Amino acid sequence: MNVAMACLLLASSACSPRPAQSAASAQTSQQPAALLPALPRSRIVLMSSLPLVYGEPDDMSALIAGQGQPHPLYVALNAAHDLVVADALDSDGLVGADMVILIQPRALPPEALVALDDYVRGGGRLMVFADPVLDWPSRLGFGDPRGPLRSALVSPLFAHWGLELVDPGSDTVRLPKSGAILLHPGRFAVRSGTTGDAGCVLSEADHVARCRPGKGQAILVADADLLAPTYLSDPVESRDANRRFFRGLLQDLSGERLP
Repeated sequence: MNVAMACLLLASSACSPRPAQSAASAQTSQQPAALLPALPRSRIVLMSSLPLVYGEPDDMSALIAGQGQPHPLYVALNAAHDLVVADALDSDGLVGADMVILIQPRALPPEALVALDDYVRGGGRLMVFADPVLDWPSRLGFGDPRGPLRSALVSPLFAHWGLELVDPGSDTVRLPKSGAILLHPGRFAVRSGTTGDAGCVLSEADHVARCRPGKGQAILVADADLLAPTYLSDPVESRDANRRFFRGLLQDLSGERLP
């Protein structure tokens, strides 16, 4: 092949159109949706039985060496707000809190539930992710007390507000409005024969309850698996929808938009 022909082939190859990038790969290359709305810096109390702060490394030596991967929600909250990670809750620990977020918390004693109720009624803001059948991936066995709580134990507070958390036996649910994906979620139902004074309104196919006891407000979600790291990182199935769903709940609780 002479030099002229080689140059001609090279020029035509440079001008030929490249294959179009697939929608999936294009979406994968995009930055994930933000987890948090742009809100004023505030004091947030976070409590969870899930490995949000340090992740779940292979063993204790890896944890000590700092090889755990913090959950993206913890990273975002810690960077944007004055975050307090609580091992226990009481009235003193809630003083000055602008918001409390419970994500599949460990069992709370009656006095902690009373403190939460008093906090909201006094004007506080509470968000609870309570999962009746948690499927969060964990290397620890179901009976290991260090692992995530597999069934939420905050029903006494819900009952005080006139609700009950039930397990409908669902598998994977995509919420109709937000498109967020829930795994084995529960549902809220109004307790029969009782009337709570929290003015709770159910939405998102009864997977979400918005309550206004006293001067404050609370948003309750009958699932915690929607915040699992895999659900917040899978760009095709759930990542952006689940992130936008959480961001919208936080906006609602902060009064940035009407419920």
